[in-house]
Amino acid sequence: SSGINAEYGGEKVLLVKFDLEKAVKEGVIEQFGEPPADGQEEWDIAVTDSRINLRMTPDPSDDDNTWEPGQAVMYPLKKPLDDASSWEYPWIEGDKGPIAGIDYVSTVNAKFNKLHRNPDTGRWLQAVTTTIARYIFTELDDIRMANNGFLLRYVTESGNPATSFVTFDSPAFPDPEFKPFMDICYIPFTRPVPCTEGQLVYYDLSADTYIAKDGQVHGSEEHLFIGNSGWDGPARSLVDFDIFTFNTELTALHNDAESVYLRLWYEGAEMAKPYNDPRQMERILAAHKVLKTWSDSHATSKVASVSGNQKNRWDAEMMEELTDYDPEVIASDTISEGEDEHNIYFNLTSVFKDWMNDRTSAHGVVIKDSQHESVPGYFLKFASLNNPDPTVRPYLMVCQKKPICEPEDQDPMPVYDADGCVSTTNVTLNYCIAKNGACSGMEDSATNYDYMTGVSALWDEFHVLRTFCKCCTDAAAERIRVPMNCEGQDKSDYDNYVNYITSCECQKCEEVSSKRKKRAVPSKTRLLLRSALKSMLRK
Repeated sequence: SSGINAEYGGEKVLLVKFDLEKAVKEGVIEQFGEPPADGQEEWDIAVTDSRINLRMTPDPSDDDNTWEPGQAVMYPLKKPLDDASSWEYPWIEGDKGPIAGIDYVSTVNAKFNKLHRNPDTGRWLQAVTTTIARYIFTELDDIRMANNGFLLRYVTESGNPATSFVTFDSPAFPDPEFKPFMDICYIPFTRPVPCTEGQLVYYDLSADTYIAKDGQVHGSEEHLFIGNSGWDGPARSLVDFDIFTFNTELTALHNDAESVYLRLWYEGAEMAKPYNDPRQMERILAAHKVLKTWSDSHATSKVASVSGNQKNRWDAEMMEELTDYDPEVIASDTISEGEDEHNIYFNLTSVFKDWMNDRTSAHGVVIKDSQHESVPGYFLKFASLNNPDPTVRPYLMVCQKKPICEPEDQDPMPVYDADGCVSTTNVTLNYCIAKNGACSGMEDSATNYDYMTGVSALWDEFHVLRTFCKCCTDAAAERIRVPMNCEGQDKSDYDNYVNYITSCECQKCEEVSSKRKKRAVPSKTRLLLRSALKSMLRK
């Protein structure tokens, strides 16, 4: 509990941790069993709701006249909770205590019920922790937050220091009914493509919006809508992916039929205003390839994009079949009446391959109701790219071939030495080769610094090795005996030995500051590399 009180000598904060991963992992197995044998090793978790409950015990000595209205706020810790924590330890700023943004995440939080006065009797306080739980259980590595525990702080409405303590019953409280607890409602799911033999990569979309006959631009809203509300008429959603962010030269799809899926988070059905009591019904959602450039900052039911003062219009209101979108259904999904929140997926592999082959044709997809679009009913609501919760925003999941760095045999050929001796038979040698984007990284960085690009390394004008790409090189080899024929040469036949590579690895990159004040002396290794690379470039 926290607050500022001269009698007690300063602020107090509450640290707490729930073993959420263990509870959910054991609970999902108990309720749903093991995930399908041909799927991923563990269930993925989609959190639909979460609450934390703490019981407050009032302090009768507190004076209501000095009570500062406010609420307890819970923040995720950046480092694992330490049982030995004090006001000075283990915080970065020492005796300043925990600092927002340094010791705990301040932008993601859960707010408890507001307290306008000191309650006369004990009461439960609750905070919605859905977003925090989603951060902990999301499948997205770049968003996932470790469950390090939480910090609770009392925040006043006025911004002034608190004048009293808020006291909660702890897990050591003798009555088990008053112990703090946290609820998580979740849906276990398996990915549409397990990708156990490939590499699963998540890509952000570049744009999304929905169009309706209201003539408004909806590209900056937090939700997408599909269906027909009755009063507002039909609504269709458009999503786009920047194919140029996918390296079509280095990366290959794992499967030509099921490798690329669009994921949308369905939030439920919503009726437009003013309410006219339409029916909620089953809707079949169909994805179609868009044939025309559109912009989420300009698209409406009649306009696709804007070029200067020129409006580029759809060929018909709400888009024309054949000219604005392809009538062929790429993928579909059914939303039944009464369904709750969950992920839905559209298999876009076929159209994604079209975009890979012709990037100029990449205009995204439009998703519409293919069954009852003209029949009034609820809108179906989905999270958009502008949703404040990044864990529910739409994305593409792509199962790519695993990047590998491995030996590859050359065609058998004779081996010669410097004296003109030749092997008695053709010899199969090999070399290391990177496939499917392995050993690559920091693309285009070399041109940004005006450095020459070599086969395996980059160096600056001071002969300092500066590597922006990783090199696929040999890690282990075995010696092979090669009998040599020296007929006609001034030496006898002999046994030569060559190396046959048995394993390869990606050599790590070395990054050097682009700012150098004095010339650096090149090492022997650097000079040899530079000389070899220049020789290879000349060839």
